[in-house]
Amino acid sequence: MAYDPQVVEATKVSDNPKNGLFEVVVVLKDRTHGRIFFERNLESGEIKASRISRLLKEPCPICRKDFLCNCLDRYLDNISGQALQKIES
Repeated sequence: MAYDPQVVEATKVSDNPKNGLFEVVVVLKDRTHGRIFFERNLESGEIKASRISRLLKEPCPICRKDFLCNCLDRYLDNISGQALQKIES
């Protein structure tokens, strides 16, 4: 069974308009919390997700480890796309 992350809630927690960086905290359907770091190109306005980190409130839904892992990196594009839709609406 493949992992299919679904963003339930997304909140912008910090924004730096000078350099175009901002952070979004997301809550996934499986109760996993994560923080996504975004970079905004100041000339074109294009937004790109640069990094995701799992907040250690629940074990990793993929490897079930209760400490740092990089499993969510594989789903960065999917999760960041859903998070941007949530904060823009």
